[in-house]
Amino acid sequence: MGLMAAGALVALVCLVVIVGQLNSGSQMGVGTVVYGLCLASAGLSVELARRGRTRLAMMAIILAAAGASLADALP
Repeated sequence: MGLMAAGALVALVCLVVIVGQLNSGSQMGVGTVVYGLCLASAGLSVELARRGRTRLAMMAIILAAAGASLADALP
């Protein structure tokens, strides 16, 4: 249950950032695409945690969080 919540939280943050970037009127850059990939990875982690694959779920959460933190450095 905890991994599902963590994955959902990371996915929600990525979704909010993507919507914010698209509503700002700026061009869609590499950072937005990376946030989209992180959103997919976080969503995958929720499904993996639901199925009991906790190690893979944790790896997907870490990948999503690391990618989201690095996406701000991209144009």
